Amino acid sequence: MAKIIKQNTPLVTQPLRTSPATGAILASFGFRGVIPLLHGAQGCSAFAKVFLIGHLREPIPLQNTAIDQVSAVMGGDDNLTEALVTLCKKHGPELITVMTTGLTELQGTDIFRVISQFKRDYPQYQASRIVAMHTPDFVGSMQSGFAFAVNSVIKQLVKEPSLRPKQRMQVNVLCSVGLTAADIDTLKRYLDAFDIEGIFAPDLSISLDGHLGDDDFSPTSIGGTSVLEIEMMSESDATIVIGDSLKPSAVWLEKRFGIAYTEIGMGMSLEDVDELIMTLSALSGKEVPSWITRARQRVQDAMLDSHFVLTHETFSIALEPDLAKGYAQIIAAMGGHIHQVITTSQEPGLEALPCDEVIIGDLAQLDHHADDLRLVISNSHAAVICEPDIPVLRAGYPVSDRFGNMDIRQFGYEGMRERLFAMANIMAVTEKEDVEPHVSAYRFSADQVKQNVGVA
Repeated sequence: MAKIIKQNTPLVTQPLRTSPATGAILASFGFRGVIPLLHGAQGCSAFAKVFLIGHLREPIPLQNTAIDQVSAVMGGDDNLTEALVTLCKKHGPELITVMTTGLTELQGTDIFRVISQFKRDYPQYQASRIVAMHTPDFVGSMQSGFAFAVNSVIKQLVKEPSLRPKQRMQVNVLCSVGLTAADIDTLKRYLDAFDIEGIFAPDLSISLDGHLGDDDFSPTSIGGTSVLEIEMMSESDATIVIGDSLKPSAVWLEKRFGIAYTEIGMGMSLEDVDELIMTLSALSGKEVPSWITRARQRVQDAMLDSHFVLTHETFSIALEPDLAKGYAQIIAAMGGHIHQVITTSQEPGLEALPCDEVIIGDLAQLDHHADDLRLVISNSHAAVICEPDIPVLRAGYPVSDRFGNMDIRQFGYEGMRERLFAMANIMAVTEKEDVEPHVSAYRFSADQVKQNVGVA
């Protein structure tokens, strides 16, 4: 059992934790036709916008209520109402997600009351659905904000089942903040292989997969799961949970509508992916397709090929809890030794990680001078600290010094295989010889040969 250490310092020098509002904004873009509205100062939205643009390299249509020094003292309810009127009148989005910041939380703003009053005063804008959520900067992290946004959308939009017959089996898929667009695409292929329809909450594989839109500018997200699909989640036959952070949403769907759920972690171990495939096979009554079996055989071969450079090596991980658990699983399966896991919040299951210690803190706690440490798995901020002495495999948020972050696969048999090769390649390139080359006492150079010939 890992030792859990909580950092108790008054100053954070190398932050790993990111604002929950940033996670909620990212989750919002997994829904179609959405405008995220940050109830706070302009600087709050500017930070989130720069953070996400640096990682995704995509336009982020984020709006804010522009709380200034007057409304910060007197209250910003009018700012929120005015912003909702402007967005509905000018853009008519399918969905508006309203998130708070530390400033408006300290004010004690009741955003639910303001939104209820807006709906009564402006019934002409009822076509635009509004989901409110509390995401203060001083509580939680990017992962918790992402999960809370998904939970809020589900609880506030899902309707009672219509009991109409369905042409295909339907499942809900709850996707963690650790999943990339390529991960979600891989999961979609698995569902299609068993002829199962999936409702993804959220679906970043359509909105933030790096494609060019038809229009030069869009004030809303350009893809994702529609409001109608979210409303139909109550009619699903099962729920698949990717990432422990989204389990509360699955529990609510089970209690409210009797929909059973299956947890498969981050889908970065053979056991978890096997459970997913067998669950889909049992739900559909279909045999596992041959290409999935072959994909499993290929990851087994990748494990055999890469174990020569990964087994008994020392790793450290600095990521959000869900993704940290996923990478810990794949390293443990290869016989690697995990020195540290640094994460943002204490979540259930961290104590069971196969590592020496789990630190709830920041990157300043990363022991990059540890003996035999060969690889760190973390974001670009960790790379600034560790490289070039210790290589860093980029993962999580933000990765601002690499391109194609949403095209990196981590999930499923294919994702495991690609991550194993990525780690093995880094280790092979940076491998240091344990034995120094022997230089014979009788060795002589070409110059010495010339001198000897001259003497003779």
